[in-house]
Amino acid sequence: MKFLKWLVWFILIGALFASWSANSGFATAVVALALVAWIVFLAIKRHRDRAKLPGGNKGAVLQGIWVLEKHFKYDPVLKKYGVVPVEEKKNYFEFNGSNFRSGDFDEDHKQLPADYSPFSVEGDNLILESEFLKKANWKWVIKKGKLELTGETSSPQYSKSQFIFYRKNWR
Repeated sequence: MKFLKWLVWFILIGALFASWSANSGFATAVVALALVAWIVFLAIKRHRDRAKLPGGNKGAVLQGIWVLEKHFKYDPVLKKYGVVPVEEKKNYFEFNGSNFRSGDFDEDHKQLPADYSPFSVEGDNLILESEFLKKANWKWVIKKGKLELTGETSSPQYSKSQFIFYRKNWR
């Protein structure tokens, strides 16, 4: 990364000197090359930063605040999911780096305090280290821009729930 930074600075300084020369075509080419080098640098940096997140580039889509939109609970007798009512813009999941938290919003849609716990991603498995949430096996998928989490517990009794979140896009 340091090499790319130095390369960009070298090209920019070269562009300044070239702009003072009589040949403006050369100066334009150097400036264009500097812009391309800067874009390449930013793309490589973004890729490397995302690769360090849980789940790498695939898991990077989890980053941010997700607002609960729908909740379904599996009924083993009927063998189908039933709708559980949720309060609009009330509950959230937040993924920040390798930390996770779950909480509520207040009346002004500000996040109420909640403790962070580590999380990791292994394929479509989401491992949440929160005391309450780690009792379940969690599967995740992004469909049509929405996060679908399915949690399944085996003890004390079998239970299965599905949660659908949308990315927070309001203040």
